[in-house]
Amino acid sequence: MKKSRDKEESSLRSADHLPEKSSAENILVFLALAILILAASFFSSPRQFLQKNNAPPLPGTTEKYVWLSGSPEMHEGLYLFTPEQLENNFPAIGSLLAEGAAQDVNKVVYAIQSDSDIPQSVRLPPAVANIFFQPIPINRADKSILTSLPGIGPALAEKIVQRRSQRGPFRSKDELLQIAGIGPKKYGALVDHITLD
Repeated sequence: MKKSRDKEESSLRSADHLPEKSSAENILVFLALAILILAASFFSSPRQFLQKNNAPPLPGTTEKYVWLSGSPEMHEGLYLFTPEQLENNFPAIGSLLAEGAAQDVNKVVYAIQSDSDIPQSVRLPPAVANIFFQPIPINRADKSILTSLPGIGPALAEKIVQRRSQRGPFRSKDELLQIAGIGPKKYGALVDHITLD
């Protein structure tokens, strides 16, 4: 009988410690979920979080960001060139950038294709535009890039892609208003973040 009483007392003592352990575990789980929710909201629309504080350098700075493709010497990708590098190693690219500046092109990042000996300006890929907070080309962006636009989730991104495949590229930004789920308010929030090129 004494053994059963000791057993009951030990089980009661261990039961007393369970709520404390469970509440500590619950707090940790709650904190982990809160961190995940904050991270998900940050990565779902990084433009809204980063646009003011971590904007790329202003145009006119001495270094130039260049998305380079088609070069036999360099892999396709994003490069940061100093004026000295452009002058000494890539004079053709440097002259092309200088030509763009002379035409009063206000760009943070340039896209250049050098399939031939003469590099040529090309359109910026949507993913690179997204990185630099440049307007996203609505006719070329995939679903994942479209979801980075304000107010555009996966369902609306899918509708935009379907509309492009069924009726061709958008000829004006106003055509987005024909998509169910994009009203004047949502259109007003995203119109400055898109381009048609």
